[in-house]
Amino acid sequence: MVRSIMIAKPIYESIPYLTFLFGAGCLLIGNSFISTLLGIMMFFYGANIWRLRSNARRVDHKVNRIRVKKHYYYYEFKPFILLTFGLLIIRWVPHQLATIAGVIICLIALLILALRVLNRRSRSMV
Repeated sequence: MVRSIMIAKPIYESIPYLTFLFGAGCLLIGNSFISTLLGIMMFFYGANIWRLRSNARRVDHKVNRIRVKKHYYYYEFKPFILLTFGLLIIRWVPHQLATIAGVIICLIALLILALRVLNRRSRSMV
């Protein structure tokens, strides 16, 4: 008989964020191509988990959703792509202006992500 083992809710809920942090840490701290590649893979693994959970838990009405068919995955992963790009610029381009641009790109990505979270909550249809 196969028994399923359930993970405690705080651990389960923190998995995507821990993989984000691990991936971002590899991107920012690592000095080699391997650590950068591992960071990108872990970051997008966490992003995919977050995306799947976010879509499964959506409570906003379907009428309010943006209809994106052609570029669905680009739309879903856009903040994570921007955040990865910003972190790569911060880490691998040794110029002060590039660091400022990387920080601005990261802030834009976080803004898009925050707006996504807020827009997927339920609103009354009054």
